[in-house]
Amino acid sequence: MAEERKEIWPIRSCRKADLEAMREICIETSSLPLRNENDRRFLLLMYCDPYVFLSMENCFVAVDDRDRPVGYILSVPDTRRFLRGFKKEVMPEIRDLGFSYAVKAKANCAAAHLSAVLSPAHLHIDLTASIRRKGVGTELMKTLKAHLYENGVTSVQLTCGSNNKAAVSFYKSNGFKTLFRGFGACVMKSETELSPN
Repeated sequence: MAEERKEIWPIRSCRKADLEAMREICIETSSLPLRNENDRRFLLLMYCDPYVFLSMENCFVAVDDRDRPVGYILSVPDTRRFLRGFKKEVMPEIRDLGFSYAVKAKANCAAAHLSAVLSPAHLHIDLTASIRRKGVGTELMKTLKAHLYENGVTSVQLTCGSNNKAAVSFYKSNGFKTLFRGFGACVMKSETELSPN
């Protein structure tokens, strides 16, 4: 009987050279409507590029056998500090996209600022369809939590769509507890110290 080959996606620290592949993943996995180039640019400016440029040492990628990212976890240990850099470096480019984009960005920043009361660190995680439900997301979470814990960060929070049952279930299975549900969002938090298995 032939032994089933287990697929492995190594996890490593993010590099600037990964950005283009990460952008593709961000666009592929987005639940936002992407009707035009400005929508795509807004998505990347909100949920991808700033993490690479402002917090790359806190971001990790899962890679294929060509060392190309197929999933990532992006984080910042201090959301309020990140937001100061975001407002200075990224908001001018978002304002150039148009008024409605600037309003959405400001609302997201205000929500992130409030969520930082619950935990100063936050994260985003995205995986291509080809590697979902194969344990890669869990390995990325373990890698990030260990990294944050080693750097003195004791908890991390995130926000996802409250109707995204698969995401909420995944986060719960990785130690996150729901703190708040409302306005279509679910705010969740986890301690970074991993329980012994």
